[in-house]
Amino acid sequence: MSDPLHKNPISFNKAVIYTSIIAGLVLMTFLIWRSGLATGLLFACIPFVCLIIIAFIKKPIVAYLYLYVVNFLIMGIGRYVNLPIPPGVIVDISILMTLLFLFFHTLYGRIDWRRAIHPLFFLSLIWLLYCFVEALNPSSSVGQWATSVRSIAIYIFLFPILTSVICNRYKHLKIFLLVWAVLVLFAVLKAFVQKYHGFDSAELAWLTLSGGHTHLIHSGIRYFSFFTDAANFGCHMAFAFVVFSISAIYIKSTKLRVFFTIVSIAAIYGMMISGTRTAIIIPFVGFTCFVLIVRQWKWIIAGCAVLVATFMFFNFTYIGQENTSIRRMRTAFRFQQDASYQVRIDNQGKMAQFMGDYPFGLGLGSSKHAEEDGLLYNIATDSSLVYIWVETGIVGLILYLAILLFILILSIYYILRKLKHPELKGIVTAITAGYAGMLVAGYANEVLHQFPTGPTIYICLAFIMMSPLLDKELRNEG
Repeated sequence: MSDPLHKNPISFNKAVIYTSIIAGLVLMTFLIWRSGLATGLLFACIPFVCLIIIAFIKKPIVAYLYLYVVNFLIMGIGRYVNLPIPPGVIVDISILMTLLFLFFHTLYGRIDWRRAIHPLFFLSLIWLLYCFVEALNPSSSVGQWATSVRSIAIYIFLFPILTSVICNRYKHLKIFLLVWAVLVLFAVLKAFVQKYHGFDSAELAWLTLSGGHTHLIHSGIRYFSFFTDAANFGCHMAFAFVVFSISAIYIKSTKLRVFFTIVSIAAIYGMMISGTRTAIIIPFVGFTCFVLIVRQWKWIIAGCAVLVATFMFFNFTYIGQENTSIRRMRTAFRFQQDASYQVRIDNQGKMAQFMGDYPFGLGLGSSKHAEEDGLLYNIATDSSLVYIWVETGIVGLILYLAILLFILILSIYYILRKLKHPELKGIVTAITAGYAGMLVAGYANEVLHQFPTGPTIYICLAFIMMSPLLDKELRNEG
């Protein structure tokens, strides 16, 4: 005879539940009487925490989405709450807890870990091993290495694994897009409040005391929502704009098509008010990639017309010049006249003078913890690719670029040769186009490794790697 407890290990007898509730109420009353209201209420939260843990174990997708929301909001929360540990560590704990819930979930059924074995797994593993070897780099310290290895290497390895194992159905891809879309709207709403109602006390403190003064410049205020900075916010919104605007073309559901269209409009608005000139590169590259992939005349003609019209508007006219956002975006097309661009070129020239002596870089963490007598003191990397070059050397940069470009080529191959389901193929095309734009933006701004942009990219890449299996699933169902 089968044991019901073996089938469902978290099943409780009603009598035990009622007895526990009564005992808990008695104990809570006693604690309030002896230790005060705060202690009693804290104790009262324990059952809710237990229920949340049970939900996370029974449905790992819930824990996974919680992890993504934490990744999306943690930098903003850190601006308002004096966290006892760094925000990145909270994300690390959330990742470990999600893995733990996943292992406990095996009590319910088998976990197909083979889903995580795809090209991105091996490529990210190679990069992870290279970065772990960087711990031996004599130019840096183990402490500095530990602060950077997570964002550079560990997240690009773990997020795709969790995505591949937990989100292994097409419906999970749509759920992720919906959650991401809601968070994008929330981010734009926060930036809208900043623009029309001003900054709150926490944001003003960050702007004036924590290095955020670069957001208050003569050409206008750069709005950053709850992101690390305006560049991260603007590039993320541009990425979302490409993904959701193209996905809206292919999604079958009318409600989702309308919703994704609204999200894409909100995202482009967020990109504009961020004042991040690099961000405008992402739609240009993304939609160029899109029209080249789809190879349909109607999209090629429409895409080229929009791209040419936009380029001419910004580069050859002064229409809307009185608008701060348009005026700042227009300078992206005249970058040779831009002072900040020249500063970046000068900084890269200074780095080139000594980086030839460091083929394996100055070590992870070296660019963020430069000492007064160090080579990088007062020299900002200001670019994800320059950041990789400085910390891992020309060897690391070549390896990193080779991995990123191989993933892009493989993504295009899947779209052209593997995927048959039109809706899935359209969404994967949208993600690939956005990813292509982010690769180019990674040269101009340091955005590829920051919360929440970095993990969002890694999750999207995992869905691309799983797309042939998802396509097979959809064709079998249809």
